[in-house]
Amino acid sequence: MDTIIGLGNAGCNIVDKFTKYPQYLTYKLDVGLKRTPTTFPLKQHEKFEDYEEKMPSLKSFFKELEGEILFVVAGSGKVSSSSLQILQYLKKYKINILYIKPEMALLSEQQIKLERVVYNVLQEYTRSGVFERMYIISNEEVEQIVGGISIKNYHEKINEMIVSTIHMINVYKNNDSVNDTFEDLPAGARITTIGMSDLEKNVDNMFFSLDNVSDVVYYYAYNKDKLESDFELMSKIKKALSNKKEEGPRVTYGIFETDYKQDYIYCLNHSSVIQK
Repeated sequence: MDTIIGLGNAGCNIVDKFTKYPQYLTYKLDVGLKRTPTTFPLKQHEKFEDYEEKMPSLKSFFKELEGEILFVVAGSGKVSSSSLQILQYLKKYKINILYIKPEMALLSEQQIKLERVVYNVLQEYTRSGVFERMYIISNEEVEQIVGGISIKNYHEKINEMIVSTIHMINVYKNNDSVNDTFEDLPAGARITTIGMSDLEKNVDNMFFSLDNVSDVVYYYAYNKDKLESDFELMSKIKKALSNKKEEGPRVTYGIFETDYKQDYIYCLNHSSVIQK
């Protein structure tokens, strides 16, 4: 993914975290923004339908885009109703959706209805192949993984975890592995979530509880010294993969050499089923 586009408050906050990585172009659309080459202010409307029906032309705003697109949105904000209208301007690119699922218990009745519409419509378009992939992430579930977050830093810490995980997965997707069994995913398996795995505890901490997982992909990132000196590491990985396969999904993996002292294991779950 070369271009990250954030819609609404949640989408823009996540885009801000991507700006520290030089690999990405970033764009933001929301009410109250100052117009710049990469930020587009939307007019405020009372009715959420007006954000779609009265969306101004974005042709000139998006004229410098390149590479794959990651479109970031949370479905509970009124501006999210303009998602499909905005995505029309991006249809010549390969589009991935990053959908941030809000805490439903905190939403109003109107927000819940809007969230359900956006959530389901984006999934339907993705499963039909209009969009390449839809990554679903739950703020609540990321909070459980991060743990110990103060109110003041709540969204900042969650967004940092989301963005750093996506970035590192992108890094390993574009680097050679020491060893891997990667295969192309089934054409219909376009609904995805991400997470981090703990090899010692044999547990995957996913950012969303995806139903009907058909494929699981692991990225094992280990320090060079560990790869050379830990003679039991491969056996541990094989055992963990075998246990996961017993649960039913197809499992593939890649092992990567890093300069980090700490080990990291990133995990992706894929499904071809619309998530309810």
